[in-house]
Amino acid sequence: MEFLAQRQDEIVNGIQDFFAVQIKENPRATKRQVEAELESLYVRFGNDWTGRGIVGDTTQMATIAGLEAVRAECLAQIGH
Repeated sequence: MEFLAQRQDEIVNGIQDFFAVQIKENPRATKRQVEAELESLYVRFGNDWTGRGIVGDTTQMATIAGLEAVRAECLAQIGH
């Protein structure tokens, strides 16, 4: 289980690091980009009839968590 927690932290931190400059330069565009990706991820998250397994679920949930954190930072920068 420690592997999953470490992998989750890596994904969340990596996403936040990736978008850090974009958030500062253009938070509105970054927010739109992230929301489009989140929409797709939430659909895929609900379509798990074949089973992703614990690693796949952890990866997807971490990706969603990272993008939601980026979205929240965009909203904070925009002032909403």
